[in-house]
Amino acid sequence: MSGLLEGKIAIVTGGSKGIGYGIAERFTNEGAKVIICSRNESELSEAASKLSCESYQLDVSDSKGIKSMTEWFSKEHEKLDILVNNAGLIRPGSITDTTEEDWDLQINVNLKGPFLMSNNFLPLMNNGSSILNISSTVGLRSMRGAVAYCASKAGVVNLTKAMALDLAGKIRVNCICPAVVDTPMVAERVSKGNVSRKMLERVQPIGRMGRPEEIAAMALHLCGPEAEWTTGSIITVDGGQTAA
Repeated sequence: MSGLLEGKIAIVTGGSKGIGYGIAERFTNEGAKVIICSRNESELSEAASKLSCESYQLDVSDSKGIKSMTEWFSKEHEKLDILVNNAGLIRPGSITDTTEEDWDLQINVNLKGPFLMSNNFLPLMNNGSSILNISSTVGLRSMRGAVAYCASKAGVVNLTKAMALDLAGKIRVNCICPAVVDTPMVAERVSKGNVSRKMLERVQPIGRMGRPEEIAAMALHLCGPEAEWTTGSIITVDGGQTAA
């Protein structure tokens, strides 16, 4: 590795598995001091042990919990250099069968979470720092049967643009929109019979799902020194899905 993030401090939400773990692993290998967050204590502890990094149990939809984390962070560390808002979840459902509870859960975690994390940690970030939001291709083009998820991820796209304008010249804010990535979230959907692996592979013209490390490679670029003139960008890493 090239040490592109040597001396940097990064927080990655949803960092115990999937895309978040892949990003945390790549950032660690590039020299960053990484703190991963997750609601699941056992998964968090196991991931932190594998990565030899710090961890903080956190529900990103809980404003009080985030305030507690900022207080802890300010005592334990210097200024924050990179914030990756990756934590997210999906509860499939159409407009006719999505419950209010499922709507609130997805909006609170997927959209309110990045807002709360950014809003609370911005006072602790250095000028020249970077915020990276993880959305989805369904934030750009919808699909059937996931009305709340699509709405939440579309919100993340425009949140990114608005934040980038607010913070221009101080902190860069960008967004990655992955297509289907082979993660535990996908495995759970397949195991429940909601969808087949073959179908999930076919929705990308390349003919396969993405890998967490492929999203991590783009995350490294956007948060690293080679993207200092990049802000407000919405980048698809999707095997050609949005080109179809």
